[in-house]
Amino acid sequence: MAGVPKFDRAQALHQAAGEFADRGYQGTSVTHLVAATGLLRGSLYGAFDSKSELFRASFEEALNNASDTGLLIDLLVVALRERAADDPRVAALANRAIDHLKASGRPVAAQVYGRLVERAGISPETA
Repeated sequence: MAGVPKFDRAQALHQAAGEFADRGYQGTSVTHLVAATGLLRGSLYGAFDSKSELFRASFEEALNNASDTGLLIDLLVVALRERAADDPRVAALANRAIDHLKASGRPVAAQVYGRLVERAGISPETA
């Protein structure tokens, strides 16, 4: 049947999210996304229209799934640093992510700082 995606959308979004989290938005090329998702370039554009739409979709999927708080924080940092100022939809997702993190009872800033220290491989005791 034509037009029916033949890939696991949630898995592709998770893989793309990992690339954005590791490389940042600007540092992630479409070539990186193709390699990470296993989709052909045309299929990637056919499914998500653009790199920016893929970022929004992967950020939203991470927020809606919320099973990996570290990934959500990584994407929030990328969103705030590189996308939210120019993309109102990403800014709205960032606000939702902040609200989600607030619900844990820990200050959002402490969660973000802790994740940045973890990603840097620095011992929390020395940070």
